[in-house]
Amino acid sequence: MKKQQQKHQQQTKRPGDHFYHEAKEQGFLARSVFKLQEIDQKYRLFPQNRREPFFVIDLGCAPGSWLQYVIKKLNKDDRVVGIDLNNITISDEHIIFFQRDINDVTSEELFNAIKTDKRFNMVLSDMAPRTSGIKSADQLRSAELCREALRVAISTLKKDGKFVIKVFQSNELKALTNDIKKYFTDVNIFKPESSRKESFEIYIVATGFQHK
Repeated sequence: MKKQQQKHQQQTKRPGDHFYHEAKEQGFLARSVFKLQEIDQKYRLFPQNRREPFFVIDLGCAPGSWLQYVIKKLNKDDRVVGIDLNNITISDEHIIFFQRDINDVTSEELFNAIKTDKRFNMVLSDMAPRTSGIKSADQLRSAELCREALRVAISTLKKDGKFVIKVFQSNELKALTNDIKKYFTDVNIFKPESSRKESFEIYIVATGFQHK
């Protein structure tokens, strides 16, 4: 199960893929960075003129393109905690990295990592299972990963925090969305233009976390 709990680590090298070449030209590690960029542009994930440190968790962060995007949005005292089974090649003073399964990283460890008693402002997850070719199985595992990410969000987010996850479209989507709505005041479904047309991945963007 643990081997499934990660994003695809290699970019798909398609000569005609505009976003692949654009990512390469801009020095990003994967084309998926543009998905986060679109989500940020639409939902304003990073508030301007922040007065307090801003803390982010990036689940399934390897190879690191979302981390690259996040650190460009952070101020001096802000931090992003990345978690993945695979190692990452980037390093930055804003990044704290756990090469672990997300279920093996405790909330206490995450809070200790940012060296403060404050909770996190945002949890991001671009995790996807290693696809088996069996559509129903892949969809089910994707939903399971999302629930694991939701568990992390519930245990670490501050009031009004944000939660962004990738999920494969399936019959599980409605139930998953309803579960997220129990904790967030605003829940939206979004498919970035940079997602491949044939892909059945979408993103759930939830804001206004209500800590129970």
